[in-house]
Amino acid sequence: MKKISQYLKDFVAADFNIGFYAYTAIFLVVTIYLNYNWDLEEKWINDSNSWKDYFFSFSFNAFAYYAIAVPKAFVYKEDYLKKAAFWIKSSLFLLILSIDGSFFHHTHYIFSRDYLNYDEQYFLLKIITNVYPTLVYFIPLIFLKYIYDRKEKGLYGLSIEGFDYKVYFVFLLIMVPLIFWASFQPDFLEAYPSFKPWRANEVFGLSRAQMSGIFEVFYLFDFVTVELLFRGALVIGLSSIMGKHTILPMVVAYAFLHFGKPMAETIGSIFGGYILGIIALYSRSILGGCAIHIGVALLMEVMALIQYYLIYH
Repeated sequence: MKKISQYLKDFVAADFNIGFYAYTAIFLVVTIYLNYNWDLEEKWINDSNSWKDYFFSFSFNAFAYYAIAVPKAFVYKEDYLKKAAFWIKSSLFLLILSIDGSFFHHTHYIFSRDYLNYDEQYFLLKIITNVYPTLVYFIPLIFLKYIYDRKEKGLYGLSIEGFDYKVYFVFLLIMVPLIFWASFQPDFLEAYPSFKPWRANEVFGLSRAQMSGIFEVFYLFDFVTVELLFRGALVIGLSSIMGKHTILPMVVAYAFLHFGKPMAETIGSIFGGYILGIIALYSRSILGGCAIHIGVALLMEVMALIQYYLIYH
């Protein structure tokens, strides 16, 4: 824990600028307010599978990222905007994120299979939705690492070096009361658990408990891909060009990823993304972030199941 505290202290001392942090905070407050009052993310991106979805998804993510990265270079008098590698790598990382966020072909394919009933289609959709990002993220990132970051150990932070599980276990303990509080918010049970067994009939000879267990395995692994992109690619992958300035643009893009989820979760993602980003920057490992992300997600899933089965029913 002492090491993590030192990471945070060192980073804040080196990066904090009251004017720019205020700008970032105002930007987040305004965009979060607009999104949750006018559903901007849903209006920008739908599931029509047209080129417009990919265009708007990329524009959405690029707006979040560059609205911070560009003015930060001017305020801090950095020259990374002049480097072609910054624009190429950052835009490709954002493109990977955007493809994941606007890819709905599997949905249309599954629901066009007449030999599957609705419950079978629903279950397969929930599983595949958490499987395909592995291909969307890992294959392009392996390719980009080979071209730009051969000297970096591991795949953008997927390295055991710098990982101390005891520290992250303490973080999870701190999160328990916060998640307990969040679980009583009105929109919590609308979003969690991600697979609602009470809405599904048993399929493929599986019980509801087995269906839920299978889903959770794939659902939790999906958080590895999230960490790989945000703390791995956008922080570790760009740090050779941007240094410490990778953190705030990533945090804002990460907050935008949560638009459509409960507002408390979006707000929490800002602080969580900031802390995990700093840890990844100094430790050069994202395994701690993966552990926290998976642990928090699992706690939220379990809390939602407890709320539904033991409190409301």
